[in-house]
Amino acid sequence: MPDHIVTTVASAVGGGFVPDCSRRNALSTAHTTGDPTGGFTLAELVVSMGVLALLIVLASQFFNSAATVTTLGNKQMDADAQARQLLDRMAIDFAQLVKRTDVDLFAKGTVAPNSVGGPMNGTGGQTNNDRIAFFSAVPGYYPTGSYQSPLSLVTYRVNSDSTSSSYDKMERMGKGLLWNAATPTPPPIVFMPLKISDTWPAATSGTLTDANYELIGPQVFRFEYCYLRTDGTLSITPPLDGN
Repeated sequence: MPDHIVTTVASAVGGGFVPDCSRRNALSTAHTTGDPTGGFTLAELVVSMGVLALLIVLASQFFNSAATVTTLGNKQMDADAQARQLLDRMAIDFAQLVKRTDVDLFAKGTVAPNSVGGPMNGTGGQTNNDRIAFFSAVPGYYPTGSYQSPLSLVTYRVNSDSTSSSYDKMERMGKGLLWNAATPTPPPIVFMPLKISDTWPAATSGTLTDANYELIGPQVFRFEYCYLRTDGTLSITPPLDGN
């Protein structure tokens, strides 16, 4: 009889009752050994968000700086391009300058009997920007389609009229002239003692308007020149001889 009891108990263990208890014990063990505090703390979240915000600010500053540098670079290239075009246009006008003693020239330092240019240094009610007006054998804006001469009155200035849309911008006037004695008006090229400043006041002024003025340098706001003499020296007064 005792042998039978032992066999029964052993048979019960082998039949699967004890493994069911083992599964419950395993689940209980897994539950009790898990880490209930495995997430981020509040301090860690605050630090992480702060670092992220700092990175975003640095990135935005980088892009803003890059955009500013690009914009300034483009403006510099635009200004250089306008300056090159302006100097090329001046070179053409000066190459065809009418070099005669019986016609007028208005420039920095010119004196009577020519149109008086003065120092153009901001004194005596003048502006700091230089101005120049002369006759040149280049085309211009003619008042009529007839009697057109090959000469024009050419003027360069920086507009000084604060009410003008061209204020502090470079302007050029190319006024096409008619042949002498063709019509009484408008005036053709004038010979001394008639002067540019008396015949075309807007040509020697920084503020007076004329329909033939056109904007040639929107980003050019300073105009100053000097005279290069044949000996290689520079002068702010025009030469009175072959120099």
